[in-house]
Amino acid sequence: MSLRGGRALRGLLAACALLAAQALGAQQREPGYLYPGEALHIQAWLPPAPADDSMAKAADVEAYFQSRSLIGTARAQEAHADDVVKPAEKVAPRFTYLLGITLDRKNAPRFLHMMDLVRNDAEWLMAPVKKDTDSGGRRRPFIDYPSLPKCELVYAALGETGSFPSGHATTGWLWGSILAEIAPQFADQLIARGIAFGDSRVVCGFHYPSDVAAARLAAAALLTRLHAERRFQEDLAAARKEVNALLTQRAATKR
Repeated sequence: MSLRGGRALRGLLAACALLAAQALGAQQREPGYLYPGEALHIQAWLPPAPADDSMAKAADVEAYFQSRSLIGTARAQEAHADDVVKPAEKVAPRFTYLLGITLDRKNAPRFLHMMDLVRNDAEWLMAPVKKDTDSGGRRRPFIDYPSLPKCELVYAALGETGSFPSGHATTGWLWGSILAEIAPQFADQLIARGIAFGDSRVVCGFHYPSDVAAARLAAAALLTRLHAERRFQEDLAAARKEVNALLTQRAATKR
């Protein structure tokens, strides 16, 4: 085989390996309301991560350094507790204490199933831009500055995954927003909790602020699109009944 032919063969094999890896990644993501499919094209409207030589990146780094003083405080303990994304029953306690109720698969099956599907959609949505570091994804701050303190790692391979945008911050925005729609009397507290959930990623040292900001933009766009989906509307209505029934029951026991 000629040298040129050998290079062509190696290139073909590398391309096949890449396609296989992409297919495996798609198989690992469960379907949601919109995906697998192409309901939204995040590359068309989400600005990229700040360039390394930009003022925005400098601001990210400054914010990261300033936040290191929080490690060891109660805020860092809260941030570590926020280090969950799914399944929904593990995320629920980070929000439902504000409502004074507990949500599980028995008393709120439609709500938790809905939030699982929404999280799946978020993963599909971000997949084109959230790349592993080996594939050009943004390095996380604790990888860039390994000597600085951070939260304990829950996911051992976190450093190999891309930092931009933040999946946890997307989850926080979606949970806070959807619960605020279901129980608007608690909207201020729930939205604040959703924001804090995303900020926890900066506190822990796992994301830069711009990763979190991009995630919130992605989550807001996804939620807008989901409201046009009949299946989501039906599940949201059923989830509202479940949560409101539990809130009514809680109020009755306090009388």
